[in-house]
Parts: sequence; structure tokens; C-alpha cells
Amino acid sequence: MKRVKQYLKAIKSRVFEEDYKFLLKILNEKELEYFNRLPEFEKRHALDTCYYIIEKYGVEDEDLIKAALFHDIGKIKAPLTVHKKVLAVVLERFPFIAMHLKKYVWFLKVYYDHPKYSRDICREMGCNERVVYFVEHHHDKEVSDEGLKRLQEADKMS
Repeated sequence: MKRVKQYLKAIKSRVFEEDYKFLLKILNEKELEYFNRLPEFEKRHALDTCYYIIEKYGVEDEDLIKAALFHDIGKIKAPLTVHKKVLAVVLERFPFIAMHLKKYVWFLKVYYDHPKYSRDICREMGCNERVVYFVEHHHDKEVSDEGLKRLQEADKMS
């Protein structure tokens, strides 16, 4: 049921004027340009991840906020629609098939390996190494860093 709700939220996603006002306070011109390359549903998810961290933890940690906004930026490497994302999520239940298909289907490779692509893009944008670390490791299973734990929680809840 959670995945159905996520799908419905994704197809209705919008980024509003107040979201862009928030982004203009946080991001420089180059970062905003990269952020705007994301599909609308990924922008909304990134913003919701960021807002979750701010609301739950009252965090003013600029690195964590930027990591929340850019944790999925690697997905810009392939055109990813909501429907392609659904397929990728379903295939995660069959890891052998998913890992085989990602060798031949570019959007699947990008989807499954997006933390590495996100790391590279964050470095390209000039983000500091703490942001890069959070972005690269946001899907790691065992983490000890408190900021990374918060990012993972926010990512799941958004």
C-alpha cells in the first residue's frame, strides 16, 4: 500500500513558488541549475526529504540540507519517468533479474547506481566532501553517522 501511495503522490507532484523561494536561499546558481534537471516528482521528493529533516530535527546543518536536496541527483543521467521508476522498484524484489537487466537497460543502471552518480555530480557542482559522503552513502545498510541516519529516515518517509 505504501508503494501505491508513493506512485499516486509522484504523478501528482508539483513544485510551488514557495519551494523555489526556499531553494534560492540554499542553492547557488549552478546547484539550482542541476536541481532543475530532475523530473518534477524527484524535485518534490528531494524537497520533502529536506523539509522532513528541518521539521523533525530543527536542523540548520547546511550540508545535510544540501545532501537531502541532492541525494537522488544522479538520476538525471537517464530520463526517468514515474512509470520507469515503478518498474525499477518492482524489479528490486527480484535482485538477480534486476542486476542482470541493469547491464542492458541504461535507466535501470542509473536508478540502481544513482548514489555513485549523485556523488560524482555533487563533486562536479563543487559540494564539500561531507555532502558528497551523505549522498554517496544514503542507501548503505549499516551506518553510524547521525546525519546520514537522519537523511535515510527522511528519504524513507518522503
